[in-house]
Amino acid sequence: MPTPQELERIKQGPQTPQQRVWWDRYSHQKLQQWRQVCDEQADACTALIKRGRPSDMLDQVETRAASEGDVFQVFLDHCNRVPGWVDFDIMEDAARIFKRYAPLQGLVLLCSSLVEGYAFNKPSQVLVATGRLQKDVTRRIYETGQLLHNMVGEGNVAPGSAGHRTLMEVRLIHSSVRQFLWNSGKWDAEKYDQPINQEDMAGTVLEFDFMVARGIERLGVKLSYEEKCLMQYFWRYAGHVLGVKEALLPASLEEQEMLALQLVTHLYNPTPDSEKLAKALLRDMAKEPPFHLPEGLLIAFSEFLVGPVVANDINMHATPADRLKVRLIREAISVAAKGRHVAPNALQKVLEQLNHRMRRKNIFDGLGGDPSQFAFRSLA
Repeated sequence: MPTPQELERIKQGPQTPQQRVWWDRYSHQKLQQWRQVCDEQADACTALIKRGRPSDMLDQVETRAASEGDVFQVFLDHCNRVPGWVDFDIMEDAARIFKRYAPLQGLVLLCSSLVEGYAFNKPSQVLVATGRLQKDVTRRIYETGQLLHNMVGEGNVAPGSAGHRTLMEVRLIHSSVRQFLWNSGKWDAEKYDQPINQEDMAGTVLEFDFMVARGIERLGVKLSYEEKCLMQYFWRYAGHVLGVKEALLPASLEEQEMLALQLVTHLYNPTPDSEKLAKALLRDMAKEPPFHLPEGLLIAFSEFLVGPVVANDINMHATPADRLKVRLIREAISVAAKGRHVAPNALQKVLEQLNHRMRRKNIFDGLGGDPSQFAFRSLA
């Protein structure tokens, strides 16, 4: 973001009374207030435990909850609380959507969601300050892949599942990074607000949901309204487990669009750091599984997916030859996607499981094949 279409949509503003309600709910003034709010349940825990691997930190929280209760039990209770609007049978349908488009989801996240995210200057300063995506980039990407894989595995994101546990571990990672930055004395809260605050966290949910759906469609797949609703529903609950406040978790696609438009105009501010982070990401992921694409082709996909505004602002320009390859690949994807609509449901399930197993293999290979060394304990 922003695409030319989104820029025009921003100029138009809210068009209906309901949209005006949402537009006000996510006004810049209110989003700025959310930048001062973090995650009190997680932060109360990480202030009292030893920083380490995500699974080890969750172990500490669970052990101390059993022996002490207090803030540790409060955190676990919040993670395990299931809002009344959640139906895990519907979540299973949503998980199928993500397995169905897993390869495209990975490509969009790499070349669009993450790259565009770097153009949001305030949130990306956390990465600059910690070096999390400037050092060992490929490992961080595979760890994200492990999160996504676990979320659509057995039990998807229901409490007790590998996906739910991984979300809890990610929540503690975010909190431990906040503790590190607060204690370092180097974080400029006056300039960048609180690190990994509520607006940042809500924006991250949009990267995995709103921006993924948009990117998949740009690649030539016409998603149905139901598919997009399921994707949004799935990540709304995931956001809850990650500690995003209910007030920043839109209840519909239409409300989500209002949040996305307000958030982009509030935060979009690319800097030289944006270009450095984006190019380091694509450089380090070149020829890596699952795509094994050269750097030039990753840049071409990124230029195509982020659109001309972002591409120009972060100096992301491909060669004519690579642009042609992207157009040809997109045509192939479009043709294949049309065939999916007439494929029997049983065949679609088989293909979804194949995608799921392939992602598992790619993660296993990418993280070195030793689960004891993985950031997250479980691999669904």
